Amino acid sequence: MRAFKIAAVVATVILSLAASGALLLWLDGGRVVGWTLRHPISAIIARQIRIGRLDVRWGVPTHIIAENVHIANTSWGSASEIFSAEKVEVDIIATSLLWGPTVIRQLTLDGANLLLETSTSGEHNWDLALRSAVPQKRHQFPVLQHFVARRSALTYRNGETEAATSIDIDSMEVGMQSPQAPVTIAAMGKLKDHPFHLAGMVGPLADLRNPQQPYPLRLDGGIDRVRFVADGTMAEPLDLAGVDLRLSVEGAKLHEIGAFLGVPLPELPDFRGTTQLAGGNGKWSLNALTMALGHSDLEGGIDVDTTAKVPHVTANLTSHTLDLVDFKGVYGGQPAHASAPIPQAEPNGRVLPDTPLAVHKLPGINAELTFDGTQIKSTVGAPLERVSLGLQLKDGALAVRPLRFHAANGDVDLDFHFTPFTKDTPPRLQANVDVRHVDLHKLLGGPDRPAMLQQTAGVIGGFAKINTTGVSLRQFLTRMNGEAGLFLENGRISQLLEQIIPLNVLSALGIYVSGDKPVPIHCLVSQFDIKAGIAGISTLLLDTADTVVTAEGSVNFPSETFFITLSPHNKNFTLVALRVPVDLHGTFSQPIYNFRRGDLIRRLGEALGLVPLVDVGLGEGNQCSKVISAQESPAEGKPPKPTIDKRQ
Repeated sequence: MRAFKIAAVVATVILSLAASGALLLWLDGGRVVGWTLRHPISAIIARQIRIGRLDVRWGVPTHIIAENVHIANTSWGSASEIFSAEKVEVDIIATSLLWGPTVIRQLTLDGANLLLETSTSGEHNWDLALRSAVPQKRHQFPVLQHFVARRSALTYRNGETEAATSIDIDSMEVGMQSPQAPVTIAAMGKLKDHPFHLAGMVGPLADLRNPQQPYPLRLDGGIDRVRFVADGTMAEPLDLAGVDLRLSVEGAKLHEIGAFLGVPLPELPDFRGTTQLAGGNGKWSLNALTMALGHSDLEGGIDVDTTAKVPHVTANLTSHTLDLVDFKGVYGGQPAHASAPIPQAEPNGRVLPDTPLAVHKLPGINAELTFDGTQIKSTVGAPLERVSLGLQLKDGALAVRPLRFHAANGDVDLDFHFTPFTKDTPPRLQANVDVRHVDLHKLLGGPDRPAMLQQTAGVIGGFAKINTTGVSLRQFLTRMNGEAGLFLENGRISQLLEQIIPLNVLSALGIYVSGDKPVPIHCLVSQFDIKAGIAGISTLLLDTADTVVTAEGSVNFPSETFFITLSPHNKNFTLVALRVPVDLHGTFSQPIYNFRRGDLIRRLGEALGLVPLVDVGLGEGNQCSKVISAQESPAEGKPPKPTIDKRQ
């Protein structure tokens, strides 16, 4: 937006009205004034003009007062008026209107409202027929010695995106002692309901009118609790082009700044940063950007192009350290010492929430982001290292290709593509996740972690390929298709297992948890095929020191039910070989565990009837026991060989 030229357009209209009115009043043509404003001048600027009272006091300077000034908007405008003011006062050297340059000793606006907007096709409501009278070059700019605005407002509305920004000005004053003296600026008010203040100094008017040298400026201001300083030059100030400014910013509410810029951000820690702002004519660059947020840092550059129908942002950022404590709001973290709420079933017994997610419309920009981070400090375990991220937002579709990082001696890759809602199709999500050789103990077993996590160990790997649609978490889960797998070797789990499966179920499967003594898991292999929200178990095998557990069944997300049979298989015949299959079924909100009692009674007879006598009489490891063990049916004594996915 060419701010100086727009201001000049408005000023030209006001001065034209004042000059015409003054001439006619000099001729004592009161009726002619009204007719001239309503017809010839309105026709010249293609806008209807109305003025309640016009008073001229001749002299040097000539003092003009206009009350209840109204200028109509375009036919496609969102409001009926582009400009209105309760009162406009102008002190002008009348002869300068004829010989130039125009000299305005003072211009005062009270209760003024200026609406600048574009149409859905990009037209400007400030394109008036007086364009030829508006300064196009720096040397044509009028000599304005003092400007005051009180109780006024400026609104800018983008008709293509429907985004709007409003500035309420309590007071604003721009003044200079002479054309060779610096121009001082002071303003205060509200920007989108956030209080702001601005103070600064720009170059003398003589420098503004001199096209041979850049125009200097220094501004110092704040928005809410954010403070900024801008120091530099503009090569073409009337076009807001050739900008070369050094910016320093610091504050405590970066998320509020994002809110009135139309960029939703979570609550973030105190920040400070510097950058070099360059560009103009709608194309901007933030070069040599350095920013610190809490204990985290960011560096790089950002380019913004607002000349296209959809603005485009390109960012290349790096970081030495990111501390996730500084970004809890991003990933849903809670404040320290807060307890996570227990998920509650909905009134209909459902657990999965059906609340629509905000996925109908992504921000009205196109963006490309690359990020490389040396280390990201985790709040729950080992840091993430060698993080790289490629993100693209185009025409509302979001793609993350890829997100890669190294953690706990392992690597994680994620490809993600999200297509938003259209009139014909719901939002679609496609995601591929690959996890390789992650050390659980290093990931979760930090010294400040609970004991159950510190004792957890093992190397895990896995994968997931998901394709789904929907507007809520429930819809995403109930419509998903794909496959997933999880693998674990040399694992160790103790109290953590108790939090998942009741002790009596674990005992029936031959997995005995004793206090905080870890349970060794030699191997876990699982693979699921997912169709229309139903995850069927194609392979599930759990190998412990004494037992191999296999499983079959499925999890039904649409009905929020499951039916899984866990079958234990003895590896070593012992006196406590009381293992029986367990059926897990029911709903997500009310799971049920059933034991197959017949198998339990039969096995009790075997273990307590014959085997104890043999063991007592012949001692441990006797041949009889081996023979008895060999007589067990393959289904009970030897686990079937599973189909194992090699992608670990």
